[in-house]
Amino acid sequence: MDIVALILSIALEVGVPPHFALAIAYTENRSLNPYAINYNRNGTIDRGVMQLNSRYFNVRWYCAETNVRAGIRHIRWLMDQWEGNTFWIVAVAYNAGLSASRSDRPPGAALTYADDVMRRWYELAPYEFSVLVY
Repeated sequence: MDIVALILSIALEVGVPPHFALAIAYTENRSLNPYAINYNRNGTIDRGVMQLNSRYFNVRWYCAETNVRAGIRHIRWLMDQWEGNTFWIVAVAYNAGLSASRSDRPPGAALTYADDVMRRWYELAPYEFSVLVY
């Protein structure tokens, strides 16, 4: 199964809008490379398709299915924490963490990230976006 199909199917299974999950994946890792690694200034490492942070995720990150499943379950968890709120704030939380998304001043980079996710989601599936966002 290719990675896009994997993301869409797991998102449906977990109850996350499929193209929202895909938009997050593309914003995290444009090539959807399961072996992608990003070293952060704080010493943590973001890994895999969903760029899961080593501080919070101890999964077989190089296995695309395991990485995608963990990332989408995290999106679902964030949606549950922000029930009744916007997908934009869920994207902020995916990027900067739940506590940062609940602060009065989330990091500017997380706000830009969330804008990018929403734009990508609209580009990928304007109908899904318009039905779920408006």
